Amino acid sequence: MTDLLPIDVEPTLPLGVRLLGGHTGVKANRLDTALLISDAPMRAVGTFTQNRCAAACVLGNRPLLPSEKIRTLTVVSGNANCYAAGDLEADAMLRKASAALAVSSADTALTATTGPIGVPLDARKVAAALPRVFRNTPSIVDFADAMLTTDTVRKVACVRWQGATFLGIAKGSGMIHPDMATMIAVCVTDADIPLEAMQRAISAATSRTFNAITVDRDTSTNDSAFFLSTAKGPAVADPLPALSAVFQQLAVAIARDGEGATRLCAVRVTGAPDEACARTSARDVAGSDLVKSALFACDPNWGRIAAALGASLARQGVNIDRADVQIRLMNQPVFPIAGPLDKQALSATMRSSDTLTVDVQIGAGPGEATAWGCDLTYDYVRINAEAPIAYGQNAPVRASLEMQTLTPVLKKGVLREALRYLHDFDRKTMVIAVQAEAPTTEDDFALLRLTGIRPIVLRNVGVETAVSVARDNDAMKIVVLTADDGIRDADGAIVRELTIETLPDAWLVPGLADFLRRGGTLHVLNGQVHAALIEELFTDRGIGSMVIAG
Repeated sequence: MTDLLPIDVEPTLPLGVRLLGGHTGVKANRLDTALLISDAPMRAVGTFTQNRCAAACVLGNRPLLPSEKIRTLTVVSGNANCYAAGDLEADAMLRKASAALAVSSADTALTATTGPIGVPLDARKVAAALPRVFRNTPSIVDFADAMLTTDTVRKVACVRWQGATFLGIAKGSGMIHPDMATMIAVCVTDADIPLEAMQRAISAATSRTFNAITVDRDTSTNDSAFFLSTAKGPAVADPLPALSAVFQQLAVAIARDGEGATRLCAVRVTGAPDEACARTSARDVAGSDLVKSALFACDPNWGRIAAALGASLARQGVNIDRADVQIRLMNQPVFPIAGPLDKQALSATMRSSDTLTVDVQIGAGPGEATAWGCDLTYDYVRINAEAPIAYGQNAPVRASLEMQTLTPVLKKGVLREALRYLHDFDRKTMVIAVQAEAPTTEDDFALLRLTGIRPIVLRNVGVETAVSVARDNDAMKIVVLTADDGIRDADGAIVRELTIETLPDAWLVPGLADFLRRGGTLHVLNGQVHAALIEELFTDRGIGSMVIAG
């Protein structure tokens, strides 16, 4: 039976390919090298950055694609290998070393690198460690994690289409304003697809997905997207529906994970003269600093949307009739409207959602498109202003400027906010369950002890055990550090606040309801996010899901 639409499935390896992740010394103590290797030659196509200062990996990949003989893709994170001494030689060494693992030649190997620009890459160390990575157990999670830099979450999507598996993995958080690709993305399938159809599909899918996102209007030197086929599965004449589904999920995940972002922003433009105009207009609105700043404040300032739209249309040479313009924010008309706009109510609606929607109609034309971006926060500036205190192979070690970059007024606000919680938590017990896939540092626990909190740290235990320990020690909170951002509802969305009645059944372990009714709270958050525990406990905003009695 032929699938009518691509179906989302759990991440699954397509036939004939292995994905591995490992540590080769580029980063101090994190996975930094992802290796994709096939059992036989793959068909491969790609799209790359339009940045004229392209990295060595891009320069090396362009002449190889399209191809029917690719065997490996090696992704190194933590170093862009771009405009640094010996970057071309380093890239050639990576290709040769990875191709050797497949007993093949360097022209069958693709590379991708990401990280700081201008820092020499010790390719000899990476090449020497690749055989060790090759011997690791195949793991989609390790491959995805090894690609990450400033990302806070891994980005994986998988669909089934006409009996074939399409697996997509990406990384990207800052310097996102692609003009042919995203930071790094790969979709690998076992579908048997003609090479020409693959090329048409990646061009069309990229145009509607990765080229429709923006975080900071900067196009990276290393942007790369790959579409690979092992041809081990069923024949698929047109892979565009599946590839578009995978790429859109990855593109939205990148926009949502924009550096410092708190909310995803989706801008839809309709009524444009053509799709290209709609796409450009939507992305220009989503990328406007004034619009992004208003969205961070949950300020329904539709005037900034109109201004960004008008400027975009002027650059495109497109004229519109003011009477045809309609703007909706969170599905509520804001221009034109008959009476005064209830900004307070609309702002409250914005604050209650982690996805902000903007709909703009500019005429009666056939063109429509959606672009995705994120809000602009203080943390974006902080993340990109942090100064490295070590270069070379330990470049990821950074000096924190979190307090240094705050104004005196904001510093007082941060301390005043934390003081309330310090008073409430003094000499109280908290149970913190650290699950195996959520590494954290002892610094957070040390800080809790210094503030008078008694943390009981449990590792590799379930929620039921944590509840039992909390009950026996009269704890006020249970914090579960996982590899996810919180508790998800039936549709897969993170829910920030829940009660016993709205809690999914999987979390209703024995004793939890009684613990909550006695005034305790359950917190579930991503332990892989820097200082997530501190942000959840000591700020009004929080970062994960919180469960109360009701």
